[in-house]
Amino acid sequence: MLNSRDEAVSRAQELSELDSLLGAAVSGGAAPGRPLCAVVEGPAGMGKTTLCEAFLAAHPGVAVARADASPWERELVGGVLAQLGLVPDEDTGGTGTPTDPHDATAQPAWLPAGRAALARLTALAARGPVLVFIDSLEDADVLSLEALAYAARRVRGPVALLAALRSGGADPGSPAASFADAVGARRLTLGPLPAQGLRWLAQVHSGVHLSPEATQSLWNVSRGNPGLAVEALDHGLASLGAEALAAQGPGAVVPSVASRVETALSLLPPDSRSLVEAVSVLGGTPTGAAAAQLAGLPADDPQALLAAADAAWRAGLLECRTVAGSLQLTLRDPLVRDAVHAGLGPRDRASLHRRAAGLAGSTRERVRHLVAAAAMPDAGLAAEVDRLADEEAAAGDWSASADALMAASQLHVDPGLRENRLLRAAEAMVGAGDLPQAAPLARRIESLPQSAARDAVLAYYAIHRGHARRAAALLDRAWETRDPLGSADLASRIAQYRVLNALADWDIPALLDWTERAVRLAGPESAAGIEARAMLGLGLGSAGRREEARAAYDELASSPHLGGRDQRLHLGRGWLALALDDIDEARLELRAAIPQARRPGALRITLWAHVWLARAEFSVGRWDEALAVARAGIALNAPVGMDLVEPLLHFTAAQVHALRGDAEEAARHRRLAQPGPEAYPVMHLGGALAAAAVAESAGDYPAVLRAFEPVVRLDRSRGIDEPGFWPWQDVYANALVLTGRVEEADAFLRPLEAAAGAAAHRSTIARLGYVRGRVLGAQGRLDDAVRCFEDSLAELDGLSLPYAMARGRFAYGQTLRRSGRRRDATEVLASARDAFSAIGATVYVARCDRELQAAGTSAFRTVPHHPGRSRDTRRQQEGLHPAFTAQEAAVARLVAGGLSNREAAHELFVSVKTIQYHLTRIYAKLGISSRAELAALYRGSEDAAAVD
Repeated sequence: MLNSRDEAVSRAQELSELDSLLGAAVSGGAAPGRPLCAVVEGPAGMGKTTLCEAFLAAHPGVAVARADASPWERELVGGVLAQLGLVPDEDTGGTGTPTDPHDATAQPAWLPAGRAALARLTALAARGPVLVFIDSLEDADVLSLEALAYAARRVRGPVALLAALRSGGADPGSPAASFADAVGARRLTLGPLPAQGLRWLAQVHSGVHLSPEATQSLWNVSRGNPGLAVEALDHGLASLGAEALAAQGPGAVVPSVASRVETALSLLPPDSRSLVEAVSVLGGTPTGAAAAQLAGLPADDPQALLAAADAAWRAGLLECRTVAGSLQLTLRDPLVRDAVHAGLGPRDRASLHRRAAGLAGSTRERVRHLVAAAAMPDAGLAAEVDRLADEEAAAGDWSASADALMAASQLHVDPGLRENRLLRAAEAMVGAGDLPQAAPLARRIESLPQSAARDAVLAYYAIHRGHARRAAALLDRAWETRDPLGSADLASRIAQYRVLNALADWDIPALLDWTERAVRLAGPESAAGIEARAMLGLGLGSAGRREEARAAYDELASSPHLGGRDQRLHLGRGWLALALDDIDEARLELRAAIPQARRPGALRITLWAHVWLARAEFSVGRWDEALAVARAGIALNAPVGMDLVEPLLHFTAAQVHALRGDAEEAARHRRLAQPGPEAYPVMHLGGALAAAAVAESAGDYPAVLRAFEPVVRLDRSRGIDEPGFWPWQDVYANALVLTGRVEEADAFLRPLEAAAGAAAHRSTIARLGYVRGRVLGAQGRLDDAVRCFEDSLAELDGLSLPYAMARGRFAYGQTLRRSGRRRDATEVLASARDAFSAIGATVYVARCDRELQAAGTSAFRTVPHHPGRSRDTRRQQEGLHPAFTAQEAAVARLVAGGLSNREAAHELFVSVKTIQYHLTRIYAKLGISSRAELAALYRGSEDAAAVD
């Protein structure tokens, strides 16, 4: 039995939502007619009651009125009200139910009980917060629900309602559904626990520390249902340890599900049972005709099929629907499918799979059934599975290839072939991005004798987990220990993995070198050769050889052997286009690199495509789309844990949230973007960019410099500073200027400006140009600064990079304002404000407003005069003392908002001494002597404005 402590952490989001509900009740109470109510729903065993118990336990100071409804008391009129204590004894006759609910012929039967419940709730609420909890809402009696709905809609005070409801228990028109609608309940649906939640649950409940494969096995057995997971652990699995659980495999079935399914099957007519068993063997959603043929139903009697399907549908086992004139069948629950399949017995199961192989419409399906029917190793079948694995790999479906290779590793008689297929299966799993499935194989492979093939597979896995040093060491040893006269295929794969390692290391010379070797060894049209050629264009572009890069991708696109590996071409082309400022092409190519449903594709390629598509959408100002793409990538990566790409996925999410002023979400993504100490340079770049974006949005420029410390320490001679690929340099140089390190910024910019100019890379020239303008302004060379800013902005004409344009205008306006050219600054800052506002950068909109105010211009509409309003009230609402200068008004507002002198100085681009000087004058003019008094005065002005 699960307890509330087991469940609380795994349902943190739902608990937070319930806390918000109770908080709203406590702070303001429910408005009449709009009670505060939540209904937690989900299948049996999903943890509804457990979640509610955890919530109640977390709030011991709240009075709880509780009722546990049950099916056998559903007809007990007023039974739930009596459990809640909301029916006075004199109304119930001391029995717990109304004495005669039908006495009042002129009014509804539940109205007296509803009035009594309202009176009791009102009295309870007068003493403090009240929480009404009903467990198993679907079994509550009708009168109680009607009376409680009446009372809840009229009660005043801190009262909240909470109910647990089984999925399907509130069908339209049912009493539970009517109650939920009447009180406007917020529905919280509990989904399955993720793998991490199951791992934590096993540790707390049974003291078992599950390995990743054991966790996956537990998920297969329970499908994330906590109750079923606990049952699996309680039936001897926990005492046997994690590896025993893993050995159960995906076909294991918990006893309660097996018993429930066997009972349902035993009540079916023989034809219906045979049909259900046939569907479990076929898997997926087979046609009724295929299932009937496998089940042995008469081929010429559709009525026999319909009758068999109808009985199974009525028993709740089959889903039946007709699509394009064809009946399609599927088992409603994967757990039911496993239970039916496991209950067949070895002989019947093998027999059905052999017959299903004869009916299969594809090689993949036929081989799948033959493998399922095999009882021992079979060299002939193993060879057939090998051919299928090669076909799937050629089509780019690495996941299907991995499944076939795993089957082949068990079917081969020769131990060397078994080991070889195991290694290839692990490679295919990593190629598909399925790192959790590859993890247990990697541990098995670790125990094999050292060989070049073994080391190559382990290195490939380590690269995607972001373990830079381990991957490099394994690759070095694999290359050194390979047989120079042996398999060219192995040598080409090692070279291909070194290409990927060089990309993660952002070592462009090494990437080009190993790409050339991989193509030479494997052949340009082989799988490994095409994979390497997909990286070649990116490497050439990163080396500044742009025309060669485009030509390389055009040549690859024309290859007749590209096949299902075109995803890699689209990714490379899109990434290159983004770096070269061709954003429209980048968006088209990167979208094409994200496969649609049912199209095979490597998840690792898909994740990289999400990274750069999010950056492309961000660049053109489509921030909602950028955030959606980043979130989709993060969600895809959550169950697989490809650490190599994780920081870059979180970078865009952190930046968008930071610029929109959502500091909490920005900080969360910044934290998740930070890699470990053994990470690759591209991971450090992603983490640094995320941290710097959040710090810059907060005006914390020293933190920006700290964020880029790992990047500054990298060997930047290997391509990191190639224009367009990693645009971090302007953010770093800008922070140098704004922290007073102007000469360092000058020296840092010079080689970068030369490289950008030589490459004629417009967006990089513009980004570095606005920082150069800041440097010149800080050096007192204002005319030169103005020319630099104007040239910088001109470079962006026609590029559709609104955020870059707004940043340049903001820096330009700040520099003009600081130099005393306030009228010119006003025009530039106003245009920057409009640009930031158009893309939703609310943090910079506010910053522009403060700059405009400091320049003597208000970006806000003046508060109109009303004859009935006093001059003091108007002055409070305007928030400005009439004797303030514009600079004093800006300082007063920032300090009253909680900024320190140093933070206010950063915001206004002035010295700390200037802030102190203005504060002294502000205090004198207002007749106050502290920051607290200034803050109180501004709070008062806001309150007065709100009231008015």
